[in-house]
Amino acid sequence: MTRYIQMDQKDPMEALCRMVVETKYSDLSFDVINHAKRSILDTVAVMAGGSAMEGISSVVDLVKDKGGKPESILPFYGGKFPASEVAFAIGPMARAMDMGDAHPEGGHSSEYTVPTLLAASGLRDQISGKEFITAYAVGQEVLIRIGIAFNYMREGVPLGRSSGHYIFGSVAAAGKLLGLSLEELRNAEGIARAMTQPHDGGMYDEGTLMVRIHHGFVCQDSINACLLAKQGITGTTREVLSGTKGYLGFAKWRTLPTALTEELGERWEMLNTMMKFYPSCNCAHTSISGIIGLMKEHNFEAEDIAYIICDESPLNWSTVCEPKHLKWNPKTTSECQFSLPYLIATAAFDKHISLDSYTSHAKERKDVRKLMTRISAKRDPQLALYGARVNITLKNGREFSKECSYAKGDPKNPFTDQELIGKFKICASHAANRLGEKAIDSVIRAATKLEETNNVVNALILPLSP
Repeated sequence: MTRYIQMDQKDPMEALCRMVVETKYSDLSFDVINHAKRSILDTVAVMAGGSAMEGISSVVDLVKDKGGKPESILPFYGGKFPASEVAFAIGPMARAMDMGDAHPEGGHSSEYTVPTLLAASGLRDQISGKEFITAYAVGQEVLIRIGIAFNYMREGVPLGRSSGHYIFGSVAAAGKLLGLSLEELRNAEGIARAMTQPHDGGMYDEGTLMVRIHHGFVCQDSINACLLAKQGITGTTREVLSGTKGYLGFAKWRTLPTALTEELGERWEMLNTMMKFYPSCNCAHTSISGIIGLMKEHNFEAEDIAYIICDESPLNWSTVCEPKHLKWNPKTTSECQFSLPYLIATAAFDKHISLDSYTSHAKERKDVRKLMTRISAKRDPQLALYGARVNITLKNGREFSKECSYAKGDPKNPFTDQELIGKFKICASHAANRLGEKAIDSVIRAATKLEETNNVVNALILPLSP
């Protein structure tokens, strides 16, 4: 495969854009193609599950009220609307369940690229599965590499900071799908640079819905940036990522700029993406796995537990344990999804975390709330990035401990094909429109053999639409 290197005096975004424009389906390895198909199916699943969750119908109503040129189909609700407006509507669906994939250092990824691509599909007469897979792969790689270079998961999140690099990947994906030239794509990424900045933890606070609505803005802006570039609108191409004005300069910590182009085109970071087994923040998954594993191994029930002490990595600690007054008293669905004690206590009683864990009844369960008061957490810098150690003392004095570094869905502990299909069917049962068994099976078949389809809209989008 071609290796794309940074040219002297040029911003690293130039090499990333060359990779996007020049990469062909035939350049992709079997592993990249297979991973792409599985990730696309996984993301469509969480979009289906999220399509009826809080706030989504309000965004859809706004899009329908605005109307506009009938370009792209709106999955799960029906009708045709401008592609950028469809992106705004379906972007939040991908994050609502908090069950989409994420790269351990590059952050959430497919939740941005897949909705953008589905929405942009209406801007062309016909898109093949091979084209869709290629656009997805290069978009993912751009997003993840910039996330790694920004180093925000290891350095930024513990400081209460997040990142705004997601738009670069979504622009790359849409730009590839829409056939932008190298010059046009560089301009589109320059436009994106003017539209982004690192986001602090504010969108996660106070149980607001911004953590999901944010995805809509990113997906919408990504398509608009590409369309503007095709119209001749220029964006900066000099200091997009590097230099005094570049994106990496926003970081108040050590960045890793070599990650942007190191073995670019030969080594695919997207292969290290983690899928989620539970609809909650990934930083709680190792602890959830730990307590469920201990209960199964030692045959005890939630009623037998005296207290639980969780040792958490710095990343987990800052994300699902702080601030303590909020994490130990969550009220909204979003707050519960980011609350370690709520998730641990619920998992102890139910042996699982699902969308049913966030119903009004579930959030008011007295047994869960009582157990939460007997759960504490400590920060342990020696644990793996997402690692946790669950220590349980039973009422009879017996003590058990389990350390978990890789939750189900991690590349080191991956889903089987059947587990992925099972996840799709569970998520699809929560869709805004009732998806019949025929429609569900049709989408699963289309995604698993996506390279064979000549029309992605007919294969992936129409079966999801009323």
